[in-house]
Amino acid sequence: MADYFTEIMKAKDEALKNSKKTILAVWDEWAKMFGRTYKPVETYKAEGAETLLLTMGSMGETAEVAIDELQAKGLSVGLIKLRLWRPFPFEELKEVVKKAKKLIVTDRAVSFGGPGGPVFSEIKSALYHEEERPIICNYIIGLGGRDVAVTDFIGMIERVVQEDIKKIADTYEFWGVREK
Repeated sequence: MADYFTEIMKAKDEALKNSKKTILAVWDEWAKMFGRTYKPVETYKAEGAETLLLTMGSMGETAEVAIDELQAKGLSVGLIKLRLWRPFPFEELKEVVKKAKKLIVTDRAVSFGGPGGPVFSEIKSALYHEEERPIICNYIIGLGGRDVAVTDFIGMIERVVQEDIKKIADTYEFWGVREK
């Protein structure tokens, strides 16, 4: 196996990168059949927002309610829903976040002893070489199926909006830890 392993791994990587065209075509077909559209990176009231919250999966709808409440209070906030993990949608993400000042990335997983959650690490890597990029902070939430409420999202966003940018740069924190 050692003789072919590197070539097999390269072929798998190329196949996954090339799968994006097929994924997008299937999503277009799905939209025609059922009227529901998907994009690799979707936004909700994010145009011109200074602070963006990024979620994946089922948290998006709950986060939308938080965005609505915070915008009603006059905060410049919006939502990004990462719908495609692999192949990673680098260009779509860069386009959405390029004008934001702060980006809150939520993770439902832990990279123990690492630099934050896996989505956070991926986002930081994707934006690393960009001349203009937001300050990024990370909240580890909803572990083990723990509920994440609208008030949790509001608390995260309000904290980041009010916090000094230098204090939150490239940081992560577990949100919703219950003290014993």
